[in-house]
Amino acid sequence: MTLKLITFFAATIILFSCKSNSATEKTNPSGSKNISSEKTDETADKNLSGTNGIFSYIVKGKHIVARNYVQHSNLFVNEVANDAASGTLKIKVTCETSSVFDFQVANTGTTTITNYSPSLGNFADKKSKVASYMEGGTYKSYYGDSVTVTITSMDANRVSGTFSGTFKAEASDGGATLNITEGNFNLPFGKN
Repeated sequence: MTLKLITFFAATIILFSCKSNSATEKTNPSGSKNISSEKTDETADKNLSGTNGIFSYIVKGKHIVARNYVQHSNLFVNEVANDAASGTLKIKVTCETSSVFDFQVANTGTTTITNYSPSLGNFADKKSKVASYMEGGTYKSYYGDSVTVTITSMDANRVSGTFSGTFKAEASDGGATLNITEGNFNLPFGKN
């Protein structure tokens, strides 16, 4: 009888301790499961594939990170296209709060856009350099006053790079300048 009682108590203690650890992992935000998922997110950002993408930048002191994969869907890839014949790359994305970036740059190396102003000629010219930003919420348009875009890698499916610089609002919007820094992107080719 004593052996059965000791076995019962031991099984009960083991059962309760297993349930206790399981509950802690589910509710504790600093538990090991959450730490490993954060590492997975960081790794996923660096090794994106398929239709997943990331686009990040700092504007007005705020770091914006937009992603278009399952857990974080605040990035819409309007168009990312490589025109090998003209040597140009088009990137147009919509980030959180409806902010829109539109770049047309060389498909290799670094492109500097200065004093960009949209015109009908720019839209027709496939080799024209373009840098524009429409601020979500205010819907003010800013154009590349001195913007640098660097393509760091490109293959048949994706393109990665960096960008930063000064954008200037139209005179009708006050002509203010806006600095955007630490821009990074890793995007799939495609058009939505």
